[in-house]
Amino acid sequence: MSLPGKTIFHKLWYFLRTYILRLKVFDLFLQGAYLIIILLETNTYLLLKRDAKEGHHSMLIQDYVMMAVAGVEFLLGAAVAWWGKGKRHFAFSGWLAVCSAAGLLVLAFPFARSNPAGMELCDLHETHGAVSNYDSNLIARTTILIITVILCGLARVSVWSHGITYLDDHDPTNGSYFYGNLISIRLSLGMNAGSWLEPTSERDNWWEAHLSICMLTFMFSFLFSLFPKRMVSSKEMDELEDSYVDTGLLPTLRRLLHNKALMMQIVALSCLSTAVLVFVHYDDAYVQAKFHVDTKDPRTSGGLSSIFRTLFIIIFVMIFKIRFSARRPDGVKANTASRVAAVVAIFVTAFYIVLTVLSCNTDTISGLRTGSYYQPTCSQSCGCSTERYGFSPVCLLDTKRTYFSPCHAGCTHSEDLNGVLLFNNCECSLGTMRAARGACSLTSCMLPYNAYQIVFTVMLAVAAACFLMQGMAVLRAVRPIDKATAVGTSMAIVALLSFILGHLIYLFISHMTCVYSSNGGCLLHASTIWIAGGASTLLTALSAAGCFISSKMQPDMDEPTTEL
Repeated sequence: MSLPGKTIFHKLWYFLRTYILRLKVFDLFLQGAYLIIILLETNTYLLLKRDAKEGHHSMLIQDYVMMAVAGVEFLLGAAVAWWGKGKRHFAFSGWLAVCSAAGLLVLAFPFARSNPAGMELCDLHETHGAVSNYDSNLIARTTILIITVILCGLARVSVWSHGITYLDDHDPTNGSYFYGNLISIRLSLGMNAGSWLEPTSERDNWWEAHLSICMLTFMFSFLFSLFPKRMVSSKEMDELEDSYVDTGLLPTLRRLLHNKALMMQIVALSCLSTAVLVFVHYDDAYVQAKFHVDTKDPRTSGGLSSIFRTLFIIIFVMIFKIRFSARRPDGVKANTASRVAAVVAIFVTAFYIVLTVLSCNTDTISGLRTGSYYQPTCSQSCGCSTERYGFSPVCLLDTKRTYFSPCHAGCTHSEDLNGVLLFNNCECSLGTMRAARGACSLTSCMLPYNAYQIVFTVMLAVAAACFLMQGMAVLRAVRPIDKATAVGTSMAIVALLSFILGHLIYLFISHMTCVYSSNGGCLLHASTIWIAGGASTLLTALSAAGCFISSKMQPDMDEPTTEL
């Protein structure tokens, strides 16, 4: 095969543009880049959390930074999308590059010491204040970490507003397929990022994983810069450039804000995002309070369930993205997508009702009384700093009483007996001086807890399909030339309604149901935390209603209505 071109460089460039830099490769790279952004953002939050565990920050720093990032997305989301719509591949490449650069700057300000959080035992001879907690790099490192998270948030805006619309403009019949790929990553692999990276984020060699993620981010930045503005093999899209339409930022925003179908769909998307994505942030606290389960216990941490959850979400979303792809010349219509999203949101509501009512008869934790928790007097001399590990219940074998942690039970030694962690010399014991890992009600609560895990997985899969259809409704409710800005505007409004106002609602519920707090964070909630599940139930019902109303409105473009 003879390739055109005068030099080796020209021949190589022609080969890349013709055979490598194709639309399917762009889709594959976009999925990889989105996953890397999630990993970089998650690892940055974990590094902030590491300083919080040392007492440098409030344990709520992740919540505060998440709301700050949402505020930046609200202020800049539409502008970021509009500014990069002319050369979307270059815009996305640029955001990846600045994310990588900011992440690499963190390496210049290492942590003062390594202190991985472990299951704490009672130390009767502990001397407080013996180890200095001073860290000269704290201010600079914290500043750069927050900047990195903000840039990752803007890069996510670019993923959806530039990456998805680039694919959708070239192949609108498969728009649902492209959108579904990213939704699957967000609700499956993205949810496991914390458990993957948390062990390494607290070690001395934390920089190895962080450096790898940053370099992968830079690699994707370079790869996206190679793609053309338009694919050679794709049809001409000059018809998308409506010369008679004012495409300035303010006129575009004015058109979008007057698009009632679009605005109603964005409100519905905000309700669903709050109910699912914000609720997931409190899922560990939710199961700890309702089932007294230690989420770090190998018997209940859900290693296999997380793999099953990932596969189930991917397969379930695949059904929807194939069902609504390559069926019509222009892909799924706005009113069809809204109507399907309304039906799917009703199922999400039903699953949330089940999650809310699922419970078991948990034993009272020793020291917990009248809505407040106090460390038992039998372990007052242990000097516990339980906030470093959190809720890690143990059951005394003689009294059958549950304690918050081995340290709060006064246990000084531990041993692994065929995979079961046992503790010895427990000061709070009356006879055997031994305790076993896990609450005394672990056996009786295992069935409802496993049922919760199954229903939670199904709910996430159905919610992912709902996100898919709502996202397609946003894309199809506007003129093609406004598509990128419409996605950015929707993310800006969702950031305000879901990740600021919605997050505050769940933060308030967490505060009101907290029975044991330390350094600003809640270590244990009362069983009344079921209110969070009730709030998600209400929000998903409102999302279904919003989608149904949106399906009855006429979008701001000339398209025939379709029926299911």
